[in-house]
Amino acid sequence: MSDEKILMSEAATLYYEKKLTQQEIADLMNLSRQTVSRLLNDAIKENIVEIKIHNPEKDCQELEKKICDAFGIDTCVVCRVSSKNESVRRLMTVKSAVDYILPSVAKGGLKIAVSWGRTIQEFINTMPQLHTNGNTVFPLFGATDNQNSYFSSNELARGMADKIGADIKYAWFPYLLESNEECEILRKLSYYKNMENIWADADIAIVGIGNTDIYDIFGKTFGYSKNSDGIAGDIATHFFDESGKLVKLYENTLCASAENIKSAKQTVAIACGDEKVTAISGALKTKLIDVLITDEYTARQILD
Repeated sequence: MSDEKILMSEAATLYYEKKLTQQEIADLMNLSRQTVSRLLNDAIKENIVEIKIHNPEKDCQELEKKICDAFGIDTCVVCRVSSKNESVRRLMTVKSAVDYILPSVAKGGLKIAVSWGRTIQEFINTMPQLHTNGNTVFPLFGATDNQNSYFSSNELARGMADKIGADIKYAWFPYLLESNEECEILRKLSYYKNMENIWADADIAIVGIGNTDIYDIFGKTFGYSKNSDGIAGDIATHFFDESGKLVKLYENTLCASAENIKSAKQTVAIACGDEKVTAISGALKTKLIDVLITDEYTARQILD
């Protein structure tokens, strides 16, 4: 390398990496500021310095493709965010989910299954008020006595139905019963059989992805399960480990099966946040999800 190119490299290192001003570099290298400016310009011309301008939209598109390729899902929507703040990221992720789902809902004629959780509640609250034709909304599981509104399956389904002017099918039975005998009695009822048929024929299932926090909530509500070791998270109360293997924690549950969720024409998962990266990765490996909607920071961590 010529002496001139060495000077270019040294000046560029001090300017771009060490963040010195041109005057500080001039003083350090015993050169005039004009000479330093010329060296920096020449360093770009000689490809000693390569300046790349990243297009945020293109970056997100590349992340979307990488996640689809890595996990074998149909679609990934990665939203841009200006802040790493968790609340901002969830807000923008939910807004992206509304933008993605709304056109299909507006066309009408859909059977829409709804999960529960904070993200799903925020998604429903963010949905605009509109009138649609032929849509029906229903929860993916029976009711619990958990006092948090975001775990009230029937209320969340009603909220979604109210927002889009849809019909609603309630799940008027408990999620967890005390015995297998009680479960079998309810499963024989025509009302429950009708609900099973509805679960098996969903056009779109809108779900969140719970992390290990959800198991703590379930444990307090239903009692801790001996099968909980290695749990990474859940999709609509179907628990899985980091490898995506489904783990059954509770036997006497009345809910849509994992096969129901998988067989929906489209299962859309809305999830983001640093604390959910492991859960989202495991959820994608279950092969229950067709579409993931998340933010760019979460997407990068999932790929890492």
